[in-house]
Amino acid sequence: MINLTLKQMRYFEALTRHGHFGHAADACAISQPALSMQIKEMEEVMGTPLFERGARQVRLTGFGEEVAARIREILRGVEELSDLARGAGYRLAGRLRIGVIPTIAPYLLPRIIPPLTKATARSTSACARP
Repeated sequence: MINLTLKQMRYFEALTRHGHFGHAADACAISQPALSMQIKEMEEVMGTPLFERGARQVRLTGFGEEVAARIREILRGVEELSDLARGAGYRLAGRLRIGVIPTIAPYLLPRIIPPLTKATARSTSACARP
């Protein structure tokens, strides 16, 4: 079984996106040697090169392309799981319908709608992307 960390997968994805070790390292807020070491470790674990290294840029190998597709799926799933977990702490979800007779509506609704609106706004903002 291959053991890759989420951090390594994020570094790999950044290098794939930027095509340059320095730019990817900057995007990940780490040093270029640290990024290079993590990618090298991934290649050793996989047993084959993932990138073709050039003077100015790096490109994925054929195997690297397949790995990139899988890593994108994994990272997307992790992001969805994070979104789900962030939203789990809020009890209000879905649509809420309130029925009130017209005679008490002017007295009751002003007292219950603002807290519900505030709670609903909080629960929807928990799923917003950073």
